Amino acid sequence: MAIRRLALAAAGLTLAFTAASPALAEDVTYRNERFGTTATFPAELFPDQLPAPTNGDGLGWTSPEGAEIFIYARPRQDGETPRTVVRDRGSVDDVTYDRSGRRWVVVSGYRDGRIFYERYIFRGDLVHSVSIRYPETLRATYDPLVGPVTMSLQGPSSGS
Repeated sequence: MAIRRLALAAAGLTLAFTAASPALAEDVTYRNERFGTTATFPAELFPDQLPAPTNGDGLGWTSPEGAEIFIYARPRQDGETPRTVVRDRGSVDDVTYDRSGRRWVVVSGYRDGRIFYERYIFRGDLVHSVSIRYPETLRATYDPLVGPVTMSLQGPSSGS
């Protein structure tokens, strides 16, 4: 009898703690209708959607603390390669990390006192991208998610 009461009390405590803890929001998978670009990110870290641009190339979201995420695509410029993206970013930003392959590039560093981390994938006549920017004070929160979020980036060779 005592064991049963103890088990019921433990179950009640578990239920109370579960009900009292905040529920985490689900991930959001954004799909751009114009270009077919997709990426997934945690909704609770970027709760505020920015106004959509009139050209329909993508969307952005922000956090109250100043973090931002942008998911978009654009037409590939003549002669543009992953290496030219690194070169161009290095001319305006303090690039501290870059890696690239034949059809992708990752660039990270600092701009205007904030960290940026961007991934671009080259698909035919399109360049798909996800860009995450955040104040350095938020590094512990946002650094761990840049890899999973940017690796979720996908897109077709031409707009869908």
